[in-house]
Amino acid sequence: MSRLLVVDDEAKLLKLLRALFERAGHTVRASTRAEEAEELLAREVFDLLVTDVRLPGRSGLDLLKTARDLQPDLPVIVMSAYGTVDGAVEAMRLGAFHYLLKPFDLDGLRLAAERALESLSLRRENAYLRSRDPTSAPGRDLVARSRAMVEVVRLAEQVAPTKTTVLVLGESGVGKECVAEHIHRCSPRAGRSMIRVNCPAIPRDLLESELFGHVRGAFTGALDARKGKFEMADAGTLFLDEVGDLPLDHQGKLLGVLENQRFSRVGSSEDIHVDVRVIGATNQDLPALVTAGRFREDLYYRLAVFPIRVAPLRERTEDLPDLVEQLLKRIAFQIGRPSLSMDPALLDRLGAYPWPGNVRELRNVMERAAVLSPGPVIRSLPLEAVSASRPPVDSEDGDFQEAVDSFKVRRLVRVLEETGWCKQEAARRLGLSPRALSHYVRRYDLDRFRGHGGEPTPS
Repeated sequence: MSRLLVVDDEAKLLKLLRALFERAGHTVRASTRAEEAEELLAREVFDLLVTDVRLPGRSGLDLLKTARDLQPDLPVIVMSAYGTVDGAVEAMRLGAFHYLLKPFDLDGLRLAAERALESLSLRRENAYLRSRDPTSAPGRDLVARSRAMVEVVRLAEQVAPTKTTVLVLGESGVGKECVAEHIHRCSPRAGRSMIRVNCPAIPRDLLESELFGHVRGAFTGALDARKGKFEMADAGTLFLDEVGDLPLDHQGKLLGVLENQRFSRVGSSEDIHVDVRVIGATNQDLPALVTAGRFREDLYYRLAVFPIRVAPLRERTEDLPDLVEQLLKRIAFQIGRPSLSMDPALLDRLGAYPWPGNVRELRNVMERAAVLSPGPVIRSLPLEAVSASRPPVDSEDGDFQEAVDSFKVRRLVRVLEETGWCKQEAARRLGLSPRALSHYVRRYDLDRFRGHGGEPTPS
């Protein structure tokens, strides 16, 4: 969803333009004065500015200049009822994306807006890609040091060249969308779009239109025909996030599209054929939903042709050092820092925390820590929950965790003793990365066990 700022002193036209863009799914702020629009630009971030030239007080061209100062990447469409060649040239010289003469065709304005938003999206994506290592592999967002994530990457790359439908499973925040992106980037469809649909975020009465499109007059407010997400994803990939929340009465048509790649727009009986690879994702127990009658069994089996389960972060703490490094690089770019790193002593605290929000929670903690850090090295964490020990548990759970930690320590020390404390060889035998093993050595203070023949006796 894009955020638009529309400025015109004609109240009727302003209302019409607002309705036009809101029907297209955008959030619109409207204003009749350049001064008020400048205040909005100073407070809020927008994706497109549409402004008339003649406004009371400051002109639309003055507003264009201010917009270029406040939000340099913001595309601007300029409208005028008194158009001249010189006026158009001046607007383009000042950086306008497009110049329209009144009265204009609404379809022409909408097309210009779509092109402006697409151009902005490409510029933002290119800026992000330039901030990354240009020699990196397609799925560098997937940190795979732990055995669990190595298996996820293996499965993703195995299924990527096929057209097989994939269902990515896992708790909220584990990175299911990153897995879907990796599959898309490694597939023959990488040159086409991966269209995302957040199923629970779309109002129930608009979901069918959002997925399959509609024809003009199909329902109240359908003033124009519109493509749905399946058409937009033709020859590419459609990612259905939280597909378990799909209403039961919409599941049948989705099943039909998965079966034969054909559907019809809302209000039409004409079949449309597409070539779309579908990847679903959910944090719900779909078999339980099937048993409860809330999810179609045939749709479940059609989606779960190739399931990939992503482990929660608490079960793959070996990935934490690399995840932290990756997240801090991205956060540094986003907040304008030259570089960010974390004091290695803090990694033990991160590893001891259970991360109920998974990677999403880790990213939020890293961003807060980065903003609060006075220097390039983060030396404190802004969450009391991320403590040096695990959160309070009852005695039974505590005994279990102590047993798990004791087993880990004995296994690690035994292999280190067998390899003469050669960490590289020990990491290879344990199936860990050298960095992950070093993390465990620090976390459990394993150096104090040297010389005990593989049977650690804490000092």
